[in-house]
Amino acid sequence: MTQLTYISYAFRILARDRLFSFAYGLVGAVLFFVFFLSIRIHFHLFGGISLTSIVSFDQSPQFLFYLSTFALLSLFFFHCLHNLGELGIMMAVGGNRLGCIWLHSLLLLLLFLPGFLLGWILNLSLPTPASFSLLLEVKSILSALFCFVVGVFVVSFPTIGLGTFIDPYKSIRRQK
Repeated sequence: MTQLTYISYAFRILARDRLFSFAYGLVGAVLFFVFFLSIRIHFHLFGGISLTSIVSFDQSPQFLFYLSTFALLSLFFFHCLHNLGELGIMMAVGGNRLGCIWLHSLLLLLLFLPGFLLGWILNLSLPTPASFSLLLEVKSILSALFCFVVGVFVVSFPTIGLGTFIDPYKSIRRQK
């Protein structure tokens, strides 16, 4: 028997919920494709992302960036809500709050990382812009990765943190 760690337990949850994991991963890949597209266009037009400049609405899909970011954060949130029933059970058997938060944050990262990579690969299959620069490509990938990781923690910490206060009895009855 292998030692149960957060990573192995997260992989077991993903394997148990194969259908949901596959569906979330495919939707995440499509949304990450749009997310990468908007970030790449921003970087190649302006050399970076300006979230407050109204001038960038004129030539770039800043609306596409906000829309894809909101859709990804909503997808993260709905996946956290999908696992709220398990949180009460984990707390009833002696889990601690911080461990549950880290487990479900890791679960979100592992679930959406293949979609992130697939969206990036699909985006690289598009024709390269006229102002192609390897430095801008690397900057866009790193900023998208940063947004992805920060988005996971911004959504999972409060959602799962509040979810750990669920009454275990209600949670067990909900799982039936």
